Amino acid sequence: MTSCAGCAAMEQPPKTLVLHEWIGRTLGQYRVEALLGQGGMGVVYRGYDVKLQRPVALKCLSRELVQDADRRKRFLLEARAAARINHPAVAQVYDVDEHEGETFIAMELVEGRTVAQLIQGRELDLLGAIDVALQVACGLGKAHSFGIVHRDIKPANVMVAGDGHAKILDFGLAKLVAAGGWTTTVGGELLDQTTMTQTLAGAVKGTPAYMSPEQVKGGEVGAASDLFSLGVMLYEMATGELPFQRETPLETMHAVAFDEAPSVHTKLPDLPADLQRIIERCLQKRPQDRYPDAAQLAEALRQLRRDTEAGKSRAVSWQDRLRSRLGEVREYGPSQYMWLTAGAVGLGLAAYLLLVNVSVGTLVFVSAAGLLVYRRIRHQPRRVLEGLVRRIARIPEVQAIACHGGQITVVVDRARGQLYGRIHGLLEDANRKLYFGQPMAVTLRHDLDAAALRQFLCGGGVRYVRE
Repeated sequence: MTSCAGCAAMEQPPKTLVLHEWIGRTLGQYRVEALLGQGGMGVVYRGYDVKLQRPVALKCLSRELVQDADRRKRFLLEARAAARINHPAVAQVYDVDEHEGETFIAMELVEGRTVAQLIQGRELDLLGAIDVALQVACGLGKAHSFGIVHRDIKPANVMVAGDGHAKILDFGLAKLVAAGGWTTTVGGELLDQTTMTQTLAGAVKGTPAYMSPEQVKGGEVGAASDLFSLGVMLYEMATGELPFQRETPLETMHAVAFDEAPSVHTKLPDLPADLQRIIERCLQKRPQDRYPDAAQLAEALRQLRRDTEAGKSRAVSWQDRLRSRLGEVREYGPSQYMWLTAGAVGLGLAAYLLLVNVSVGTLVFVSAAGLLVYRRIRHQPRRVLEGLVRRIARIPEVQAIACHGGQITVVVDRARGQLYGRIHGLLEDANRKLYFGQPMAVTLRHDLDAAALRQFLCGGGVRYVRE
């Protein structure tokens, strides 16, 4: 299903608008062509700017939202300020106007799908989630530089176009609230802060799970609030779950304000430690404890992306390293134990010679021999190959891996540029570790049907099969 900018988070038609009343008519210089979506905020149409001859998205706001004159004026000022934001990650606001009692906003028409749809379809890998978060952080940085805060960052308000570019939707709409409060949609009904206290039952829809602690407490909302919401969104993109989701909206908001988010490693143990650190800093309860600005968050995400592409795992504790090494030793064959014993004897001999004050030349010779033994154990081709297979097997899209000598065949669900880059990054890292032997090579297969996959699994050399 294809969505467009402006129709994110639409669920049910507002009661005061007739959905098709404007199709075929004009709103100022815009011709209304088709209905795209509807929900608590209003109705979204595909339109055409007859003056500039370009397609647009037209959001006609629910009359309940703008019936108060002061509120409508405040919205018009906010939307016109949002129109100053010009960034690749922000859906451009073209115009905001009124026509025959209808208040509408004209914005860039973005063909694609929302991040919410991608999460639901499980179509985001780790690199894809980092890419989206990085683009959103850059777009927020641009908006914050103008003093504009979005206030409603969530997967339904971020569109990913067909070329992979993310666009933040609905700048200029999130401040359409009563002074000192907030609004949200629950079950398609628009609620404000007072009404929400009376809503104890019903489906948990809308945005409470993405709000910042200062939002749910009715406090001052600044740029740090957007970073908190982006942290929640990154958590959901990486794990498929929300950190603060509870059974009712009030319980969810209480969790946002007071509960700590569970570590991403409780959901997926293989996620990078740096991802947890970034999310943890974004989700600090006090705004001053989060990233100082979106630019610093973006830089942290860039570094995480570089490390993830290269297959690196940073800041693993020494206890985990020791457990991993002991586990590898238990899997050694007889020849490896022989080399390990020889290495230990060599190190002991070197220590003895050092204690009895032998010549420097003899010590250098023994040390070099010990180093050769160490490299022989640590970087022998079979061990490097096994480590590469383990790292590739952690990628969710990988179905099976088979090895024939130094040739590795990896079967994946589908071809994705990011996936190719990540696997070949792991390959290059493994080949750099080889002390001797021929470099390894990887072939990716994404064209196997069920019969071809069964034949592949019966062909020998299979090292990994996804459950």
